[in-house]
Amino acid sequence: MASETNLILNIPFDEANGSAVAYDYATNRNDAAVEGCAFIGGKQGNCINFDGNGAATIENDVIPLSGNFTILAWVKTNNYPDGFTGRKIGLFCNTDEVEGYKEVWLDVAPDSWGFFTIKKEGSAIRLYLDTQLVSTFTLSAPLTGIALVQDIYATGYAYADLDEIKVYNVVLTDDEVAEEISNVSQLDYFIDGVNFKDYDIRVESSAGVLDLPKMKNPASADWADYHGEVLDLTDKRYQAREITLNCWIRATGKINFAEKINRFYEHFRQDGTQRLMISIHPTKPLVYEVYCPDGIAPSKRWHDDKMIGTFSLKLREPDPVKRVVRHQRIGSSSAEVSVALKTDKMVNIYWGDGEVTQDVYGDFTGNKALTHRYAENGIYYVVIAGVVEEITDFATNGIIVWNKL
Repeated sequence: MASETNLILNIPFDEANGSAVAYDYATNRNDAAVEGCAFIGGKQGNCINFDGNGAATIENDVIPLSGNFTILAWVKTNNYPDGFTGRKIGLFCNTDEVEGYKEVWLDVAPDSWGFFTIKKEGSAIRLYLDTQLVSTFTLSAPLTGIALVQDIYATGYAYADLDEIKVYNVVLTDDEVAEEISNVSQLDYFIDGVNFKDYDIRVESSAGVLDLPKMKNPASADWADYHGEVLDLTDKRYQAREITLNCWIRATGKINFAEKINRFYEHFRQDGTQRLMISIHPTKPLVYEVYCPDGIAPSKRWHDDKMIGTFSLKLREPDPVKRVVRHQRIGSSSAEVSVALKTDKMVNIYWGDGEVTQDVYGDFTGNKALTHRYAENGIYYVVIAGVVEEITDFATNGIIVWNKL
């Protein structure tokens, strides 16, 4: 069974257009340098668009050519200007034997996504399209290079879209590949890192999570000899975000109900804000620092056997505009995240482990960059909250998940 440790490359290409990097979400962070490529709407979220000129380059050798591996990728060829080339995709495998290469070509429909799977087990190579096995062959010598190529010869670059590329250092089973092809992240809710489902709580509906918060009253003037009012609508500022989660909780009896609901309440009794995270995508969750001002009052009917209670969880986010950075600690060498910025307006930095640095303003670039060290391995989301649109010279060793949320 493949695990996260077997995932050695994971590039979803979900960056905003204009980004010079495509982030790798696997533990070793083999980010791709992007030059001359756009990020556009893809199979899931964004994808990278190759128009025959640009490239995304990874410096390190990631694929273990001498061992077993699985490569997964969504690929969509684009209509080439001549109207007839660009309708084939080939798998090319080179070996250290003279004339020992292997190639397989597939007819594809332009402007149509296909899910490609390449498995290497020993010297055997298997190529799948949309989980259908389309070719199997055996290498006569050790593999020295592998590529998906197009039947376009006027350029050495691709003329296609690429999305959700993953490489595993093991051979995935057919069932595991089938899971990958339908891997749209399940909608889950977390409070301080704990899944609501651990309390048998389900969220039936929500409000406010992606709403534009209410605008604060702008400066205005009301002149008696003019119609209407005069407003200053530059540099708009927003009120706190209000979130409502309509929930229900299931228990096996009265005591079990009381235990679960009290464990859930305990999060909101703690000092400071609580971290609400809504998983809508494998690598791009929605993240909020919230508190519960109104309490929680479940509507319930007591029963000795199974019990169901319903309640509305009303939360308030005091810092509603933010930038979100992802950092993964996999050992002591990657324990520290750094954030460099310049800002004339105070921002708060929530480091994702319960720690917060408040009222940050001024020049924190270069050797003055802010750093935070995590004690435990895991994935952390750093929230920089405030007037983020006026931050300049921003840099981090993490991954910018949301530039503005």
